Amino acid sequence: MKVLLIDTSSDYLYVSFYDEELQERFFYKNIISHNNHSENIIGVIEEGLNLNSFKLLDFDKVVVGYGPGSYTGLRVGMVVAKMAAYCAKIPLYVVSSLSFVASNHFINDGVYAVYNIAKKGHCYTKVVKVVNKEITEVVEDKFMTNEEFNDLVKEYNATIIDSENYQINEDVIINLSNEVADLHEIVPNYLRKANS
Repeated sequence: MKVLLIDTSSDYLYVSFYDEELQERFFYKNIISHNNHSENIIGVIEEGLNLNSFKLLDFDKVVVGYGPGSYTGLRVGMVVAKMAAYCAKIPLYVVSSLSFVASNHFINDGVYAVYNIAKKGHCYTKVVKVVNKEITEVVEDKFMTNEEFNDLVKEYNATIIDSENYQINEDVIINLSNEVADLHEIVPNYLRKANS
């Protein structure tokens, strides 16, 4: 099964083409895109399609990081993922963007505090514990101050995962994702209103 994976929640634009059965990555792009996801995402997907002689119809599902993160970035990623799923008539799956960008760390035992910068001294975060490849969400996706995040790291003695060490693992992302029942009803997990 071929999977299109997308995340635009941070300054990074992630696009991956992955075969679940072969456990093989056909295409992967991780670029610093800042506030230009809308200008870059279609070109990156087209690049992958052209390199592999693929069409959207060749994919069996789409997985998108649906937040929390950049308000505009989330909207861009969600719109593209929804349109790809709709046009190709394939299911859409969503996963926490924090889990998406940290997923490769979750193959190793440990406690991880995932950090994505927000505005005005705030961040998006979650805490995940991994034991024998079993992933447990200790603290669900939250919006908090950087000071509160530092306290959380100390409380759980957690390893910090931030933009300096984001790493994705398609198998982990797919396993953590959930199918969307109604393509037209799903919205990003903003956690806060724009400009707040």
